[in-house]
Order: sequence, then structure tokens, then C-alpha cells
Amino acid sequence: MPKLSVCIPVEPGQPAPTYLVNRLLEEPESSIEVIVAACGVRAGAWPYLEARAAEDPRLRVLPTAPAGLSAASLWIGTLAASTGDWVSLIGPEDMIQPDLPKLVAYAEDKHPDADTLGWNAFSIAPDAPRTISATVAVPIVHHLADIEKSRMLEAFFQWTGSQNTPRMPFGLYHGAVRRSLLDTVLSSCGELSWLTPLPRWEWAARVLIFSQGLLLSHRPLSAISATPFRPMPVPSALEGFPFDARIGLTATIAEVQARVLHELGASWAGFNEDFVKACIIDCMREHDEAAFQQKGQAYFEAMRRMPGGIALSEQFRPQYFPQPPEDSRRGLHAQMLLVDRFIGNAQTAQEFYEVVDAMLAPIFVITDFVPIRED
Repeated sequence: MPKLSVCIPVEPGQPAPTYLVNRLLEEPESSIEVIVAACGVRAGAWPYLEARAAEDPRLRVLPTAPAGLSAASLWIGTLAASTGDWVSLIGPEDMIQPDLPKLVAYAEDKHPDADTLGWNAFSIAPDAPRTISATVAVPIVHHLADIEKSRMLEAFFQWTGSQNTPRMPFGLYHGAVRRSLLDTVLSSCGELSWLTPLPRWEWAARVLIFSQGLLLSHRPLSAISATPFRPMPVPSALEGFPFDARIGLTATIAEVQARVLHELGASWAGFNEDFVKACIIDCMREHDEAAFQQKGQAYFEAMRRMPGGIALSEQFRPQYFPQPPEDSRRGLHAQMLLVDRFIGNAQTAQEFYEVVDAMLAPIFVITDFVPIRED
């Protein structure tokens, strides 16, 4: 049984994860399993990956899923094929640390109660304009730390310190969970489960709720190929809940939170000033003026339909920016090294991670570090 399964669901329009697969399988002795599952791709469309899978049993390319399958169902089907002690899930254009199986084994030994390993992934938009100066923060520390669950519950469900998404470095997507926790999450599903176009956030909610031990790597271990969220005609499954995917990203996550808690017999307590601030930020990241106005009006109307929302809506004052604000900061700030978004001429998430990974502490420094003895 491999130490880590990396699941790569490929949705319609996404490319074959050839580069990612080759990097993950580069080390012959790595205790890794890579599962690739595509939706709506014709049989035989990826001859290279199929040939590689025939040569290396650590790679499995699943039969093509039917077109029209939801992202959440594609994820679950991909997970069902995995066999690793720990499981992670990423997209085909993302990048994840190839030595992650070694770090997972180390974490399992040093923190036996942890069933969730999280980290802050770099979020890199492949179509970001080079004409706008942008900064990415790279941590200069690399230790593992146990994280208090109550603190993360507040950060996620109360939106404490959030941007337009909660501060949540834990979950299945760009995180790793033990097999036992994965089974617990899937066995707790009901009729309201996975009714979201963004399964990333439902997995984050469920992993956080059922986890018995949260472990955070201060060293980033992956990069997300970020694409703008576009409203989708997916209403909430909760009757009368005012927020859903037809409004924006923050509203979609709020619907996930409310629905998951409702299914588990609790209620969502996210109607507060921090949530309003997240809605404001979500609007301010819309740089088309017509779309900004439409989104702002939708958020405002939804707020006024929620308990206490009329008073909170008075604080909802998003400001329009025709383009993202520039950030030219560089250098060391506290425990972060601020680097140019296009460092090393990196455009994609995979290119960016490869450049920055060379600057970070190697995984063996964490897993095999031996203190220098002074005689």
C-alpha cells in the first residue's frame, strides 16, 4: 500500500496532466500512487499517459467518466480508486511537492494523532497580466505545527481574518488526509451532500469538522492554477437560504457551510461583519464594471434577506477598481520573503512552483535533519 495517493480529476476542457504525472513519478522509490480520472474525454485521447501507466504500476488512468458528471461526483469516483494511507487531490495544471510521501511518513511518525496535513498553497493565475506588478509571499520557515481545531473552526465558519474566501489551509484539495478520515467523511454523507459546483470547499468543511488532529506545514507544498470564479445557475438546496453560486465565490462557500452544518444538525453562524467584509472583497475583485454592479446588487439583496442582514447591509460598501491594484513590495518582511509574481519568468502555477521550490528548504531538511553537535 503506498504512503500517499495523489488524485487528479480532469474536468472537460482541462489538459492531460502529463507534466505533473512525470514529476510525481520521477523518483522510482517514491511511495506514491497517482490516480488520473477524466470526464468527457474520448477513449484513447491520452496515449502517453496510458503507455506510462502500463510501464509504472504507481500510475492509474481510470476509464473516462461520462460527460455531464458533476465535479463532486468525479472527485468521489477518483477517490474510490485510491489505496494510499493518505490521500490528496489536485488539478491537472497544479503542482504539488513530489517528495510529499516522505513528509507524510515523517508527520505520521512524529504526530501520530494528526489525520489532516495542511499547508498554504501558492495561488497563481496563469493569465495574470505582466503589466501589473504583483507580489507573492514565500514563508522562510518550514516546521510542522499542531493547530488548535477551535481556532480553525472560527476562521472557517465565522470568516475571521478572511479575504473573499475563509482562511483554510486544511482539506482534501491541496491538503492530505488519512484514509480513516476520508472514510469517515464519505460515510457521513446524506441527501444534501456534494450539491455544490465547488467540492473543494465542501471537503474543507467536512474534513475540518471530522478531523481529530490538524497539522500545518509552514513550508508551502503546492501551487494552484487559479481561474476566476464565474456565477453558475446553481441555487441552494436549503429552502430560503439567500446565498448561492448564482452570486459569487463567497456566496457559494457560504451555501456550502450552511448546507453541511444543516445536514449535521447544526446551524450556520456566518452572518457577521467578517462575512460582510468577505462579500465586499469578492465584489472588489471584479474588474468589469457591469459585472461589479450586478454582483454588488446581488450580494446586497441577499444580505437583506438574512437574519440581522438589514443592519449588516449598511456596512456593505464595495469600491470598484478597473484593474487589480499593483503591489511592488519585495524583500524580507517578518517571516515572509516577498517575490515577484513572475520570478524566473514563471507564468503558470507549475513554473512558479518549480522556481520557488528551489528557494525553499528541501524536504529532507525537515524529515532527516540532524542537529550539529558542538564538542
